[in-house]
Amino acid sequence: MAKFPPRTEEKVNILAKREDINSYDRYYFGYQYGLGTEYIAPYLKSKGVPLSGARICEIGCGESGVLAALAEEGAAEVVGIDLRDLAIESSKKIFDAIGINGEFAIHNIITQPPPEKWRAHFDIVLLRDVIEHLEETELSLRHVMDFMKPGGWLYVVFPPYYSPFGAHQHLLDNTVSKFPYIQLLPEPLFKQAYKNARLQIDVEEVSMLRRIRLTISKMRRAIKNALLELVDEELYFIRPVFKLKFGLPPIKANLLKYIPGLRELAALEASYLLRKKQ
Repeated sequence: MAKFPPRTEEKVNILAKREDINSYDRYYFGYQYGLGTEYIAPYLKSKGVPLSGARICEIGCGESGVLAALAEEGAAEVVGIDLRDLAIESSKKIFDAIGINGEFAIHNIITQPPPEKWRAHFDIVLLRDVIEHLEETELSLRHVMDFMKPGGWLYVVFPPYYSPFGAHQHLLDNTVSKFPYIQLLPEPLFKQAYKNARLQIDVEEVSMLRRIRLTISKMRRAIKNALLELVDEELYFIRPVFKLKFGLPPIKANLLKYIPGLRELAALEASYLLRKKQ
């Protein structure tokens, strides 16, 4: 496990003083916050996305480390949405501990329309490692657009399905979970691969990802069909988050953008900066 940067370590140490915030939440907040401060905030600013005074929503916020980093960039409002009540409760405790104001709520963007106060409300929406879990990519993007102001920004990140661990086999927590590209196996062998998984819920998640099979090409079509403006696309051999998790420096794979097939197999991350048309 990589050591957190000093700014992140300072925040994690503050959380360690709270008995109601466990080590799991401290760690995940830490790597999210580190990702936000070290990569996401600088990236967004480099692309002309104004953070100061912005209203920002993260869908699938987890422990809300990225939101905390963006709040410190001067955001006027940060809202975290997640399906997991534990994530929402942890986010509330964490923000209270570090003295940042935020709003958090359990909300399903697919089955629930946004509350009126959130409709066409946000300048920036984040969707990190979430879109690959949503059954209909284009429809999901359209639901997300309901939260965005005209001219609002959407930042989407996901691991392409056919990349080495794009099947999320790490969830299985068994012997085959350590092997890349098991999603290339035919269906009968793939089912054998998760036969001895630790939890049934993880088997269901891996099976759902196999049904969805979100690829770079599929994502590009969904963006075009949803009438979103593509501002920037980045591909990575080594994801920025790996610097926080494993100490590995990010390595871009943007030359693969123009090589169908190979880009799906070799790029571990695809990220998109999108804009809702006026």
